[in-house]
Amino acid sequence: MELKTKKLDNIVVINLSGRLDVHLSSDIEKGINEIIKSDPESHLLLNLEEVEYMSSSGLRIFVSTMRLLKDNDRKLKLCCINNAVKKIFEVVELMDMFDIYENENDALKSFKVA
Repeated sequence: MELKTKKLDNIVVINLSGRLDVHLSSDIEKGINEIIKSDPESHLLLNLEEVEYMSSSGLRIFVSTMRLLKDNDRKLKLCCINNAVKKIFEVVELMDMFDIYENENDALKSFKVA
């Protein structure tokens, strides 16, 4: 699993790639938390286009990240979820909990509208 970031205005886009499973989730969560702490004004967009697999531990990262950001009036949005990952969100009924966009461009535009 790899984290690649870029900053656009007050949005940090994090591109995740690989497998997000129990063996890697702790490292990924630490990396995301470091980004949140190092840039305390920015919102986060997680681009999941290159995530091959995600376990429930990956979902836990998203939920805890969303709560952490929400406590500080910041937003978390997700984009580019493939069908395999989308099914995991659907099975645990978390689709409505997150703002999920088909592509990165639409997700970025949504930050400006909100």
